[in-house]
Amino acid sequence: MNICWYNLGIQIKTEISKMGRIINAILLLGLLFTIPLYSQNEEGAKGWTLEKCIEYALENNISVQSARIAIEAEEANLLETKSSRLPSLSASSTLSGNNSRAFDNTGGEFSKGVQVGVNTEVPIYQGGIINNNIKAGEIELEKARLDVAEAQNDIVLSVTQAWLNILYARENYLYYQDVVETSKVNLERYKALFDAGTISRKDLAEIESQYASDRYSMVTAKNELDIRITDLKTMLNLSYDIDFSPLFPDRVDVPNDEVPSLDTIVVEVLTKRPEVKNSNLSTEVARIDLANAKAGYLPTINLNASASSSYSDNYDGSLGSQFNDRFTQYVGLSLSVPIFSRNQNKANVARSKVMVYQAELNARETQNNLLQTVEQVFVELKGQQERYQAALEKVNAAKISYEYQQEQFQLGMSNAIDLRQSKNDLLNANAELIQARYSVLLYHKILDFYRGYPIGTENYDTAMETNTSE
Repeated sequence: MNICWYNLGIQIKTEISKMGRIINAILLLGLLFTIPLYSQNEEGAKGWTLEKCIEYALENNISVQSARIAIEAEEANLLETKSSRLPSLSASSTLSGNNSRAFDNTGGEFSKGVQVGVNTEVPIYQGGIINNNIKAGEIELEKARLDVAEAQNDIVLSVTQAWLNILYARENYLYYQDVVETSKVNLERYKALFDAGTISRKDLAEIESQYASDRYSMVTAKNELDIRITDLKTMLNLSYDIDFSPLFPDRVDVPNDEVPSLDTIVVEVLTKRPEVKNSNLSTEVARIDLANAKAGYLPTINLNASASSSYSDNYDGSLGSQFNDRFTQYVGLSLSVPIFSRNQNKANVARSKVMVYQAELNARETQNNLLQTVEQVFVELKGQQERYQAALEKVNAAKISYEYQQEQFQLGMSNAIDLRQSKNDLLNANAELIQARYSVLLYHKILDFYRGYPIGTENYDTAMETNTSE
């Protein structure tokens, strides 16, 4: 029997379909960080670790880069909003020419002139809109930063999903390597028994068929491993001529710490998850927009000031003297009181109220979906822990049964068909144990991810057993 991680991933996605790709991916983020040592295999220092893959992806992923650019855009928007408190200042200059008839309509004379001025306007009161816009701009900037974090999480999860596929496929391949080695030894032993006349040709044929089946499973597992390595290389957009050699861990540990209560986990999730914060910030922005819409009913006050002068060759005096004589200054306050805006303000307030309600619904939906996912993971973890223990017992029982069938076969009290069936039962039990082991890791690490805890090795010191004996 050959079980690949791809099939395991399909099964897990079926069990928690609402979580989709993120839930299947997060396992490896913790899995590889629970491994303090890396084997010095043939890749050596050139091998790609999970950390190296993630670092490369974060630096080159387009979605992450686009999210970072959005932060710069929001920073520019916030600068513009804050600057709306400052006075505006403009300078103007006009060159003019005029040709007009004399008062007796007997002729005309062309005159030239110049006018210069400086104008400024200072907002005094805008109904609180400026302060509201600044606050909204600050929130939008924070949302942009959260978007970057989410984009980074997405690419990390994608890379770790691919890495986990490799890790599982490798363990599956190593398992069938051991199976083939043991099967080969058994075949040689039974050939000797056949030559000695102890077993029949039919029994030997069954043993040979079992050996061929084990080799087929090993070749299939090796092909699956090669495919998974290629998948990750493709995800990283690495060129074909780049040597991509994963650096595998020496061992993998099973989480053995006590899982807290669901109530405790819910509190941690609601206070730490970025999507909850982002949806709440969206609600705040909608409420600020409502406040701005209501400000349309309020008056506005602006301070205006200007200074100007002019020159014309129709008058006596030099340019300097005319500028001095005609220099004027103006200062004034302007008050604008909305009386009737053809129901524009009323419509703006109504639309803003709808947007606030919609934002609140979106935030509630985000929270509900998140808590439903966490509850599913919590329940699945409890079930997978029990399944893992049952799988251990099943492997031990299958191992004892297989050893018993070997003894019976060697004594001539059992045939090769029964022996082969017993061995297949052991192979299936070991494959189920590997699947159960990774499922426990998956759901445990998902909970750690949603709880906002760093993935480490503090409480994970129980080494996973690898039952490859026959």
